[in-house]
Amino acid sequence: MVDIYRSFCWKTKSLFVSLPLLFIFFDAVACDYFPTLYPRESETREVKELNGLWNFRADMSVNRSQGFDDKWYMSRLEKTGPVIPMPVPSSYNDVTQEKSLRDFTGWVWYDKEFFLPLSWKGQRVVVRVDSARYYAKMWINSVFLVEHEMGHLPFEAEIQDIAKFGTVNFLTIAVDNTLTPTTLPPGEIVYKHGNYPPHFFIQSLNFGFFNYAGIDRQVRLYTTPLVYVSDVRVVTDFTNNGGKLLFTFF
Repeated sequence: MVDIYRSFCWKTKSLFVSLPLLFIFFDAVACDYFPTLYPRESETREVKELNGLWNFRADMSVNRSQGFDDKWYMSRLEKTGPVIPMPVPSSYNDVTQEKSLRDFTGWVWYDKEFFLPLSWKGQRVVVRVDSARYYAKMWINSVFLVEHEMGHLPFEAEIQDIAKFGTVNFLTIAVDNTLTPTTLPPGEIVYKHGNYPPHFFIQSLNFGFFNYAGIDRQVRLYTTPLVYVSDVRVVTDFTNNGGKLLFTFF
């Protein structure tokens, strides 16, 4: 087995099959990393989209921390203050006509109600966000699930032990589009003084495109059996008198 996944996976079962001039190895591997393959419906897997209109609120407080200080994730977002409908997926910058929202830098909050069918009980249930720029945190029914940095990549979390089946749940996602010298792409927060209001800052960018932000791609729920295959890796090799295929199942 190739060592590229050594820090993430451990081998649980192996099978060796010998054919003329061809050696085939099968490995079953248990992993603790999140795959990035798109969920597909099949005979044993279901997919439910959470796209559409979500409740949305930008944290306009001076230090952009009111949402965390007041624990907006503990209840429906509409109970914390004024919200607007926001389409998901979309970048919030161009949805309204408000310049303050188009140029906003900091935390914005989303939430949405959804139902889980009773038929999903006893399966592995995953919530997956395909892209949220740039840094995101996610809760279900006020219980923290996962945080993720790098807005261009998907992230997901299992919810079968937290979610309620046959009734309503609510999903909360907070997204921060602040760019720093260590983000990709990089940026910098510059505080202005003089005639500017106290604590006034701008996001300084070192690239030639707009810093669009929000939940930019789909949000989905999907199921798998509790024992499932999340990915397959194939490594080929050859010898003087034959070949070798290594199939690794994750």
